[in-house]
Amino acid sequence: MLGKFHLSLAAFVLGASLLSSAAWAAQTPQEQFGALRDKYVSAVQPLQREANEAWWESATTGADSAYARREKADNAMAKLHQNKEIFQQLKRLRDSKAISDPIEKRQLDIMYFEFLPYQADPETTKQIISLEAEVDKIFNTHRSKVGSKELTENDVRDVLIKTKSDKEAKAAWSGYMAVGGKVAEPLRKLVVLRNKMARQLGYRDYFAMQIDCQEFDEAELFAMFDELDKLTIAPFKELKQTIDAFERRRFGLKDSDPVRPWHLGDLFFQEAPELTDAAELNLNDIYKGKDPVKLSQKYYHSMGLNPDAIIARSDLYEKPGKSPHAFATCIDRKQDIRVLCNVKPNGAWMDTVNHELGHGLYDQGIDPNLPYLLRTPSHILTTEGLAMFTGEMTRTPDFLSKVLGLQGKDLEKYSQASWQLLRAERLIFSRWVQTMLHFEKEMYANPEQDLNKLWWDLKAKYQLQAPPEDLSGQDYGAKMHIVGAPVYYHNYMLGDLFGAQFYTYLTKNVMGEDRPLNTSLYGHPEAGEYLNQEIFFRGGRYGWQDLTKLCTGEKLSPKAFADLFLH
Repeated sequence: MLGKFHLSLAAFVLGASLLSSAAWAAQTPQEQFGALRDKYVSAVQPLQREANEAWWESATTGADSAYARREKADNAMAKLHQNKEIFQQLKRLRDSKAISDPIEKRQLDIMYFEFLPYQADPETTKQIISLEAEVDKIFNTHRSKVGSKELTENDVRDVLIKTKSDKEAKAAWSGYMAVGGKVAEPLRKLVVLRNKMARQLGYRDYFAMQIDCQEFDEAELFAMFDELDKLTIAPFKELKQTIDAFERRRFGLKDSDPVRPWHLGDLFFQEAPELTDAAELNLNDIYKGKDPVKLSQKYYHSMGLNPDAIIARSDLYEKPGKSPHAFATCIDRKQDIRVLCNVKPNGAWMDTVNHELGHGLYDQGIDPNLPYLLRTPSHILTTEGLAMFTGEMTRTPDFLSKVLGLQGKDLEKYSQASWQLLRAERLIFSRWVQTMLHFEKEMYANPEQDLNKLWWDLKAKYQLQAPPEDLSGQDYGAKMHIVGAPVYYHNYMLGDLFGAQFYTYLTKNVMGEDRPLNTSLYGHPEAGEYLNQEIFFRGGRYGWQDLTKLCTGEKLSPKAFADLFLH
């Protein structure tokens, strides 16, 4: 499958010989970078497309041949970025600060950080890629064994939400957590290999390398999360007491009984349980007979944003062998944008569909005239921020009224419950991300420690969560991101801060709305225009700090998030 790409890769590698030629030496730094960039782009475009196609095939089919194709594509991408002479030229140009044009400098930074992780020895990189593919397949094909049944992730979540049986909830939760045991050993090997790679490149560990490559200052990052911790701890304690009281009633527990992880309606306590009896009020009832995909289309069309082409290319419903998760991907940095979901008619999937299509619309709206390297979102946190914000909008009374068509007493009843759920979700999620951030930092600092103890110690500190009675498992390994998307999760929370900040600015300064959460932006094309012009169209032209200031007038902080959700 990769044979047709070998010429472009070879041409790029051979191009390194130019670096020592007299003609090269006579060029200006701008000309030297231009030559490197053009050769790189011509080589990387077909390889990137093949890698993305292979990932898509493996996620939608689970086939062995697809995983073999994916591993081959990833290795080809790694080989392209392993050229040490090219990297040294990029480093020299970057250190010299001779590239002053903002567009060129941004591309230089992007190329530098693309090459950096691959400057370790090739065998280490190859082993990492092989292990990552192995573990991803375990996750995609894992089904939770509960008695004589094999449950999908959707099935497990359904049990955790609906059951009033402690035994049934524990069995479903434990069945899913079993995947942690399957991946624990390959994960440990991955952590060791990732650390080895990072240290070869001069970093303390892999965590430090990833933070640098994502353009964060580690001290500033943790300072922002410490500020968020202080803002959220008191309201979260109050909310957790309410949740625990409700779950004790639901499961018939005594006041002295601890509320265990399987009682909380979610696998990791990263989402909020509904704090009403399903017989009295179940927010999922409003989605019966409705397709979240069609509702999301309606929502985006009302703002002048069109997801139809994305939906046409996507894989949106459950099928055997398919990844149980959800993601969006741009295959070619043009218009081949796809979404993977496993849609069910409920509130969680309504949020997820809006979220993933938000990612897709961001990619779709990027200025097509930007250089190839800049035809991406500004940063992980900006695309996550947009996606999380659009998911959150599905919980607002405005969305329930205008998109779902609720009226009168039904609107009043469900709106109050939905708003309470939205606020609870943001609080709970902010505490969950603290667990993830600190766990990954400590795991890479010392992978030989008792990681399950570390996991539950942090969940107790940040999520006020009682552990299971049996701590002999590897529950941390059941969180796919720790294995397959390492040192990434903080971007979701930073994205949430970004989303709250641009939403507050947009509603107040563009729409003239003093109470932001009164609107979901439905029916406001001026909101769609703001998103398109101020965020999407700019693509990767600016880093996340500059983009935040440009579209909101301020640097990123937890202030807008706190104003929206903590009061």
